[in-house]
Amino acid sequence: MEEELQESSEPIDFTEIKGIIRRRRWQFLLPFFCGWALVWGASWLIPSTYRSGTLILVEQPSVPEKYVISNIDSDIQQQLDSITQQILSRTRLLRIIESLGLYANDHKHKNPDDLVETMRKDIEIELSHGDDKKLSAFNIYYVNRDPKMAQAATAELANLFITENLEQRQKRSENTTSFLEDQLDQARAKLTAQEAKLRVFKDQHLGELPTQTQSNLQILTG
Repeated sequence: MEEELQESSEPIDFTEIKGIIRRRRWQFLLPFFCGWALVWGASWLIPSTYRSGTLILVEQPSVPEKYVISNIDSDIQQQLDSITQQILSRTRLLRIIESLGLYANDHKHKNPDDLVETMRKDIEIELSHGDDKKLSAFNIYYVNRDPKMAQAATAELANLFITENLEQRQKRSENTTSFLEDQLDQARAKLTAQEAKLRVFKDQHLGELPTQTQSNLQILTG
C-alpha cells in the first residue's frame, strides 16, 4: 500500500511525454491533414448557395383605438399568416418559378408540384417582435445557387407580400364600410317610419297632446 502511494505521488515526467509525442507525431498530424484536405476538396465539389433576404417593417395604427376605432382588423399576426398562405400557394410560387426561370435544371425530372415544394423549402420567414411583444417587422429569405436569382426571387416575394397586404386591407375596409352604410340606411329608414307614425298620431290627437296643454290654457283664459 505504501509503495502504491509513493508511485502515485511521483512528479509527471514531461520529457517522456514530449518524447512520445515526437515519436508518434504523424499519428496526430496525419488525421488533421486528412480532415483539412477532405473539407477543402468538398468545398470545391459541393456547389455554392446564396441566401438573399429583405426586411419588411410592420406599421402599427398611428391613431389610438380609444379615440378612433379602425375599420380594418388589427390582428397583424393573423393577417400575416393569411398572406403567407396566399403567397406560398401553388399558383403564386409556380408563377414565380416560370417568370424567373428558377430550377431550370430540375424541370426535366421534376413535376411542377415538386418544384413548388422545393421552393417552399428554400423560403424562410423570420418574425421580429418589439419590446411590447407586437410584431414590428419580418424578414424574407430565399436560397439559390445563383445570387442574381436569389435576389430577384426575394424581391418578387417581398412585392407579393406588400401587394397582397394592400389588397386585403382595401377589401376588408370596403366590406366594413359597406356594412356600416347598410346599417345606416336601415336606421334612416326606421327613423323615417317613426317620424311618419308620429305625424299621424299628432294629426289624430290634435289639441290633446301634453305639449299643447299650455296653449289650451291660454285659449281658455282668453
